[in-house]
Amino acid sequence: MPRITFLGTGNFLAPGRYWNSFVVDDRILVEPSPSSLANLRKAGIDAAGIETIFISHFHPDHTFGWPFLALELLQHEGSGPLDIVGPPGVAEFLREMMRLGSVESIQDRLHARRDVRYVEADGTPQRAGGLGFQAFEVVHVPSLRCFGYVLDLAGTKLGYSGDTEPCDGLEGIAAASDTLVLECAELHRTPSHMHVEAVAELHARHDGLRILLSHVGEGVDAQLPAGVELPLDFATVEVP
Repeated sequence: MPRITFLGTGNFLAPGRYWNSFVVDDRILVEPSPSSLANLRKAGIDAAGIETIFISHFHPDHTFGWPFLALELLQHEGSGPLDIVGPPGVAEFLREMMRLGSVESIQDRLHARRDVRYVEADGTPQRAGGLGFQAFEVVHVPSLRCFGYVLDLAGTKLGYSGDTEPCDGLEGIAAASDTLVLECAELHRTPSHMHVEAVAELHARHDGLRILLSHVGEGVDAQLPAGVELPLDFATVEVP
């Protein structure tokens, strides 16, 4: 049975929580957030076992853990391929991050030592790290292409919304998923993010869909819609 470990469930401000990030079966990392490496260690998960990384979009709360994670991966000899899935331009974005941090050599050394492969989301059925998945473009901010994903975990379909407001892409993810990790950054209606009422409406439209909230904002836990779950940081959830 697939297992999700939440490394963080907070939004950009992360009030009382770490930044949104989770791991599936100790080998698939979704969002290399700024706290992801430290929280992998706290959760007792060996970063060397990460085979696939999914990035929904290029905002810093979803990506700025990459330099530290890359350095950690350099410490492990003999590791297999690493697939990094993200929006078009993901390879260039991560390299530019390293350049701005004056640590390009870390990425160069990682590429020299390990087979790092970049997979650009294109909306069709794709594969990465031996895993089948499909990306769905969602509406977040005008300046970025943003994606959610549906992962095929041995017949269980795990969806992840990325950052989004209600949109056709999110409806596609929900319809294709058995369990959905869904962002809810706001209490009240606002552009660019899900809010509590929109979560409740989505849940009502998709009968039988299990929803686990993440990327949550302050106060969301106090107004949680009926039937929707909000895991704590470091919680482990099995998805049948």
